Amino acid sequence: MQALRPVLLGLAALRGVLAIVAIPLAPILWDEHLAVLVLLRPTKEVFLFAGYEVLEGRVALLAVLAAAVPLLLLAVWGFYWLGRAYADDLGRADLPGIAGRLLPRERINKLRDVVADRGWPLVFLGRLAMMPSTLVAAAAGSAGVPLRTFLLADGAGAAVSTGTMLLAGYALGEAYEDAGPWFTVVGAAALLGVLAILGKRLSDGGRRRRSTRRAS
Repeated sequence: MQALRPVLLGLAALRGVLAIVAIPLAPILWDEHLAVLVLLRPTKEVFLFAGYEVLEGRVALLAVLAAAVPLLLLAVWGFYWLGRAYADDLGRADLPGIAGRLLPRERINKLRDVVADRGWPLVFLGRLAMMPSTLVAAAAGSAGVPLRTFLLADGAGAAVSTGTMLLAGYALGEAYEDAGPWFTVVGAAALLGVLAILGKRLSDGGRRRRSTRRAS
């Protein structure tokens, strides 16, 4: 695995660069090139808007789904292998250079404990919640979650999460036409807020379990 570290780090860094590049380009890509924005930054907020654009007929559903695959799935799975490759190092000290930026030791170890407590359901639910999917994947790799188990749980979670956000965007788009923009904005904010709370509860649950074990 050590021989693959430079390749995995390069691909992971490229993912981060594309996500950053997408931010200033978003106003340009919203209307005419939404699939490109999905390709660069397949986040829940982007999928919400994509659902609305599918409703309006401005972008094809298959184009959105195809554009999402490289970063939504394959790049995240690369972080699983990074977690496997650096599992021993993460247990000893902070990683140097770009590896330390991509794999912050403290956050990875906290998530690793949560994954160890909850197993594949945490990987699945983490995709639905507002949780960093790349770090969850790295934590699963470093925790020794079997590859097949991880791929099934993460792939299913990504599919359900993406489908949910697209459907929500579609529904909020219909609400926009019936009830106006404020209802749509409030609905989108409420949905994202619930997902953020779910992510926090998942993380806090693992910390509570660790505290209980230490006290006993």
